[in-house]
Parts: sequence; structure tokens; C-alpha cells
Amino acid sequence: MIQLLRYTSTPVGPYDEMIFLPGNFDAPRGQGVHTRITRIYVSQRDTTYNGRKNWNLPKHIARFKYEGDFMAPPFTVSIFPKDPAVDEPFFTGSLQHLSFWTPTFPFSSRITNWLGLPNTMIQPPLPKGEPEEVECGTDVWYKARASIYSPTAKLVWMDLKQPEKKTGEARENWWPGIRRWNLGIWLQDVQMDLGHPEVLNM
Repeated sequence: MIQLLRYTSTPVGPYDEMIFLPGNFDAPRGQGVHTRITRIYVSQRDTTYNGRKNWNLPKHIARFKYEGDFMAPPFTVSIFPKDPAVDEPFFTGSLQHLSFWTPTFPFSSRITNWLGLPNTMIQPPLPKGEPEEVECGTDVWYKARASIYSPTAKLVWMDLKQPEKKTGEARENWWPGIRRWNLGIWLQDVQMDLGHPEVLNM
């Protein structure tokens, strides 16, 4: 699962985020099967440090660029490495409506739990990154339960066709094995909470 988020209000201010949730993992020492986030890109330094330090979330700084309006698609997000000298994105995705008459519905993270993607995450310790004062390392395992609710959700198409590189190389999709067109869910006015993490003795 890929999640793209725009936070308008958090304790560290607004920021953008891209989350990779590849699936479920066996946790050590009989902790069972749980979701694990393997990579996160964010647009802000404070949330990078806090996420790594407090939840073992593997956050890295990147640059986000948005084009268009979701209410008048296509709405495109491009994500670039943090180095401002790099002008080619490593990810581009465009959201499009299934139709303008697609109904909306309330969404809860309980739905993903029913679909086999548990809401409880167990995150392993993180190695240090660069710069260390932002991408700090940790030495404990954390367990946390994610809660997500949106009163207005809508099915959308996500087009993962990537822009042509300067070398002229064309890329039909973002990652091998992932189709160009994917069904997604657009959430508005989301309330999200990770709660207080539990330290696990591993």
C-alpha cells in the first residue's frame, strides 16, 4: 500500500508525507503478524525526528510538488530527493475520479483491518541517517495502533505513469510489478492518531 498525505494541522505544523506499507510481517518472540512501515518521505525536519525517535517510523526528508486541483482532475503529486539540485522526481502519481457521480462514504481504519491489514504496527529499531540530528537512530522495538477516520471518502484512479527521463527513457509505471493504473481511496478531513507507543522487550 502507498499512502499520500497532506497534514494541515499537527503539533509540528503542516507537512506532506508518502508512506510505504508493503504488507504484514512476522514480529519476533511470538508477537504475531503485524503491519510494518518500511519507508516514509516527508517534507519537514521536525516530523522526521519525532517520527523516528518516538515510533521508529523510517522517515526521510524529500521535496513535494503538487499540480492541479483534485476537484478538477488530474491532480498530480511529484516527489523529489531533498537535494535541490536534483530536478527529476523519483515518484509521480496522478489522481483521477472514477466518475464525477461516484458516491462518497465514511471511512475507518477498521475497514483495512477486516481486509487483512492489521492496524497495529510493530516497528524495528532504526539505523542512523544523515544528518544524524534529524534522522536519528533507535535501539528498541515499538508497537503502536493506528486510528484513521474520514467522513468523506471516495474511490479514485491512481495513474503511476512516470515522466520521461532526460535520457529519453520512458517508464510506464513507478515500480516493477505494480500496474500503471491502480484503484485508490481519497480521504478528506482525516483524523489520524498513532497513540502512545509500547516499548517491546526483544
